[in-house]
Amino acid sequence: MLSALFFFITLPAAVSAQTETARVRYVLDGDSFILADGRPARLIGVNAPELGKDGAPGQPLAKQARNLLSRLIKGQTLTLTHGRERQDHYGRWLVHARLADGAGIEEILLREGLAWAIAIPPNVDRLDRLLKAEAEARAAGRGVWGVAAYAPKPAADLTEKDTGFRFIEGTIQRRARGKHVIYFDLAPRVALVVPHADWKKYFDVQGSTNVAGDRMSGATDGKSADLVGRTVIARGWLTQSKGRLHLRVPHPAMLTWRD
Repeated sequence: MLSALFFFITLPAAVSAQTETARVRYVLDGDSFILADGRPARLIGVNAPELGKDGAPGQPLAKQARNLLSRLIKGQTLTLTHGRERQDHYGRWLVHARLADGAGIEEILLREGLAWAIAIPPNVDRLDRLLKAEAEARAAGRGVWGVAAYAPKPAADLTEKDTGFRFIEGTIQRRARGKHVIYFDLAPRVALVVPHADWKKYFDVQGSTNVAGDRMSGATDGKSADLVGRTVIARGWLTQSKGRLHLRVPHPAMLTWRD
């Protein structure tokens, strides 16, 4: 606890600002890196394939994603814009990063097909740009969009070994409301989970004034029951609890409707 306290009180004053400049010491993987002052940072709005750990093989294109990010930013001074949520549960600073010429690092990774766009509230301010960049790679079948291993997996075929970041597909069979979340069952032991607070803020919208309200993103005007019977591809982190698999969906941009 004392070491953690010392870490936070010794951070540079520039961190308190929404935007700062900082040099990159080295790159960890396709979406995270270490700054010259020792702070770990993670790019907002993208998720790159995972490198192997503890002797396990990495995911397809994980090394290519890491290598591209390293070529772009290692030793470079970046302009970092902090997210509304400043840090994740690993203690990494959540940032959008730009090169000296103004090029956005997240957009480069997405256009090359070496990352997927993700929407994790409240850090969704630049989501429209990221989705546009991803769409370019997807249309061209570039990078992850041309790898069969990353194709959506039917919910009925999922097992407890299928945890981690995935694309899953299925038809919503049932909706149930819990105390804090809404469950949308895709299979007997597989459900999408939407927190009530996120449903109210991002799904329950009237009109189409932003990404959450865009009809293509899955907004339902607040009627969660209307999703029953619809077929969807969901992206996100699949977790296992008590014999069931859950995929948390905090924003409609994490869903692609097939009907």
